[in-house]
Amino acid sequence: MLVINEKYGVVIDSDTLIVGMSKPGFYKVNLAPIEEQIQVLEASVDDLLNILDPTTSFKAAQPRREGVISKAGFMTFFMLGVTFGVLAVALLFLALGGA
Repeated sequence: MLVINEKYGVVIDSDTLIVGMSKPGFYKVNLAPIEEQIQVLEASVDDLLNILDPTTSFKAAQPRREGVISKAGFMTFFMLGVTFGVLAVALLFLALGGA
């Protein structure tokens, strides 16, 4: 609400452009900025949920990066497997008296 004349209590509704009298203690709140922030938050939540799918990519990622998370996960676990495999074989040789 926009106050036209505070002395006489004349206001105009900014949405409907209707002129009327103000009521004491009545305030109209514009929720448009809050709704814009909620839409930004919902887009961020959707992006976070899309991260759970390894075939997709982030919104802020470089172009043509779909499936990079899947490849990175494979390489990480492949290297962990090789490392623990070599460690197990080395411990086996040490246990058999190869020291």
